[in-house]
Amino acid sequence: MRPSTPYRPLDITVPFPELKGWARTATRLHPRAGAPGTADSSVGGPLLWPADEAWPECGAHAAGTPGIAPERERRYRRLVREVYDRPRTPDGGLAYSAEERAELDALSAAPWHRPDRHGGGPLPLLALAQFFVRDVPDLARFAPAGADLLQVLWCPFSDHEDGPFNEFGPYTRLYWRRAADVAEPLAARPELPLVEGRYLPEPCELSPERVVEYPFADYLPEELAARIDGWEDAFQERLGEAAPGYQYDLSLAPGWKIGGWDSWHKTDLVRVYCDACGTEMRLLLTVDSYDSGGSWGPYPLVAPSTGIKVGRDGEYRAFVCPADPAHPHRMSMQ
Repeated sequence: MRPSTPYRPLDITVPFPELKGWARTATRLHPRAGAPGTADSSVGGPLLWPADEAWPECGAHAAGTPGIAPERERRYRRLVREVYDRPRTPDGGLAYSAEERAELDALSAAPWHRPDRHGGGPLPLLALAQFFVRDVPDLARFAPAGADLLQVLWCPFSDHEDGPFNEFGPYTRLYWRRAADVAEPLAARPELPLVEGRYLPEPCELSPERVVEYPFADYLPEELAARIDGWEDAFQERLGEAAPGYQYDLSLAPGWKIGGWDSWHKTDLVRVYCDACGTEMRLLLTVDSYDSGGSWGPYPLVAPSTGIKVGRDGEYRAFVCPADPAHPHRMSMQ
């Protein structure tokens, strides 16, 4: 069964019809463990990459940079999953064997779970995701003329600072292309020698689903935002914790998504402008540590399996210029 968003607890445009003019659609992606191919929209899957096009690299890491070899990180995850899937011990604990406990301790003993070291030289970027316009309805409004495929690659380390909106997140590149132009796909993508474990994706298939979103409250006129606050307070007095709230139940969907509105729940609102032309940018992609929150938990509810934990279990967002898709994108962490 494909994941889907439950019906909204109520239609927020009934008490506040002005919000209809602020509505945006977003496509929730609902990544789940799978075996995607190069012709599939995916997170962590193989890319439809031309064999004659150089694979991009990051040269920001000196010899000795700490990380973890991808095969070690994958082994760590497999061990944890296997243990969690077993019946608990009589006292309710996890049923580790002595050998498994010793291996997990060894894998996670180094600070920040980064026991390996970079030998030096540029690192190939990691294939994070690819999205075909045919699968993701909201992608079409962002695509350059003729393009029908977006590919996202990043350098899976948090110690980058490429401009004021990268905030020490992964160095991220966006590639638009026309899928039909890839006559000979790359047979095998480069393997990184090491990563920061929380930025290594698992192969995931997608279940795209379109939803309607409304803005983070700080985008709204002060008078309207104040009336929404008052409505929430009155609703909570009547229903207590069962009362749905604007921010987490009725406006912004959590999880991986294309389009929609951006949340600024960990900082004050920061409007993102294009460096090239000064136009206010639009949210293209949200990479989220979780797929549920408030009343948005998809049915059936399955634990997200991307393997990615962004920042402090937050979101990493790509903003693009609506005036010209060729202008550089910007990244922001929440």
